[in-house]
Amino acid sequence: MKHWSPAVKAFLGIFIFYEVVGWLFVSTYPRLEQLQLINGNNSPLSDLIFQVLTATAEVVLPISLLLYLFRFQKAYALPYVYSYALSTGLIQGLKHFVFTDSLRPLAYFASTGLKWHLIPGLLISEFNSMPSGHTGAAFFMFFWVAVLLRRFGWGLLAGIIAVGVAYSRVYLFQHFPVDTLVGAAIGVGSSALFYSIYYAKNSSK
Repeated sequence: MKHWSPAVKAFLGIFIFYEVVGWLFVSTYPRLEQLQLINGNNSPLSDLIFQVLTATAEVVLPISLLLYLFRFQKAYALPYVYSYALSTGLIQGLKHFVFTDSLRPLAYFASTGLKWHLIPGLLISEFNSMPSGHTGAAFFMFFWVAVLLRRFGWGLLAGIIAVGVAYSRVYLFQHFPVDTLVGAAIGVGSSALFYSIYYAKNSSK
């Protein structure tokens, strides 16, 4: 782990904290209470903030970071691509071939008749809940942001934003907390694997 910069260590610290607290949360509260606590605590400002956070994990920003790497940090470009491919492949494979019956909150709670906070105009998916692709993309991408920025404070910020994306997926009624915990682990694991391979290969030269 000596090759990991202060920023990467800070990012991983946030990730580990999120996983520990998250798993305690999902093991303490049933799914209904989990969603009531998160989705039920809403406001117009929160609606805006969490829509923006969710958008950071969509295609444009990860591709923009890839283009930046090819232009200015070519050494990291291929490990980034490999980790992106592994993270995305694992998440989509689990969604479509393993957890094929996993309902998202809108469909899962459809028969309860409960009123949830849904943002007008926001498309809410109903199927392929496990794991969260947006969360996996956020943790994968912000791991590499921490690699690039190197300083401890930037790593903390990258980790906090990634956690914000995960929280946004539950707040926006797109996922359950457990979906984000698994997605985060896949995103970080994929990036840490290929970064470690990159470092081992280059340190032996």
